[in-house]
Amino acid sequence: MPPFDSSNGALLIGVLVSTFFQGILSLQAYIYYDSFPEDPLSLKALVGFVWTLDFVHLVLISQAMYYYLVTNWGNVAALGLTTIELDLHLVFLSVATFTCQAYFLHRVWRFSNRNKLLTGVLTAGCTSTLVLDLLLAAQTIAGRNSTKIAPSSKRVSIAVFSTGAANDLAIALVLCWYLTRRKSEFDRTKFVLTRIIHFTVSTGLLALGTLAAYVGSPDTFIWLAMYVSLGRMYTNALLATLNSRRKLRTLLLAPPMGTTEIIGSALRSVSQGTIPDSLFHEEGAKWAGVQGVIS
Repeated sequence: MPPFDSSNGALLIGVLVSTFFQGILSLQAYIYYDSFPEDPLSLKALVGFVWTLDFVHLVLISQAMYYYLVTNWGNVAALGLTTIELDLHLVFLSVATFTCQAYFLHRVWRFSNRNKLLTGVLTAGCTSTLVLDLLLAAQTIAGRNSTKIAPSSKRVSIAVFSTGAANDLAIALVLCWYLTRRKSEFDRTKFVLTRIIHFTVSTGLLALGTLAAYVGSPDTFIWLAMYVSLGRMYTNALLATLNSRRKLRTLLLAPPMGTTEIIGSALRSVSQGTIPDSLFHEEGAKWAGVQGVIS
C-alpha cells in the first residue's frame, strides 16, 4: 500500500487540476457559441460533445475521490481497490482525446493538400492509442485492483502513453514542416497553426511526463493525477483553436470599401470548410489559403 500522499493525495490534486481546466473549457465553450453563431451545426455539436465528455469524466473521478476520502475514510482495505467510476473514466478520456486528435488530423489533411498517406499514418497511430486505452479500461474493470497492476496492464499502459506522446509530437512536426514550406502563403493565419503546434507539443510532453511517472512509480497515483488532466489539454486546445478565429477577425483591419461582404463570406466559408469561387478572384484570392488552417 503506497503512502496516502502519493496515492489519494496525488489523485486529489489531479481532480482539482481537472476541475480548474473544466472551468476554462466551459468559458471557452461559452465564448465559442457567443462568437460564432453561424458555424455549421456539426461544429457546434462537436464542441458540445467534447464538453459533455469532459464533464462526465470530471463527475466520475470526483465520485471516486468521494468514495476514498469520505465514504471509506479510515478503511484501509478499500484503498487497495479501484471503483467502477475510476475505471470508466478511461473510456470518456480516451474518446475525448481521440475526437480532438481527429479534428487536428483533419487540419493536417487540409493543410497537406489532402495527403492521404501522411494523414492515414497519423490516423492509424491515433486509432491504435484509442484501442489500447479501451483495452486498458477493460483490464482495469476486470482486475479492480489499484495497487497491484497486472503485468499485461502495465505493458498496455506504457504503450498508451508512448503512442499518445508520439502521435502529438508527430502532428506538431508535420504542421511545423508545412508551415515552414508555405510560410508566405499563410502570413495572416500562421498564428492559428502556431497555436495548434503549441498545444500538440504541450499534450505530447504531458504524455511523456505521465509515462515517466508511471514507469518510475507504477504503484502510486502520481501518473494518474497527470493522466486525468491530459484529456482536458486536448479539449481546451480544440476550443482555443476554434476561438482563435476571433483574432483573425481582428487582423483584418481597415478593409477597402466594398470588401466587407467578401470578408464575412470568407469567415463563414472557413468555418464550413468551403470556399466560394469569388475568393479566387482579386480581393478574395488572399483568403483561399485559410481554409486548410481553421475550417
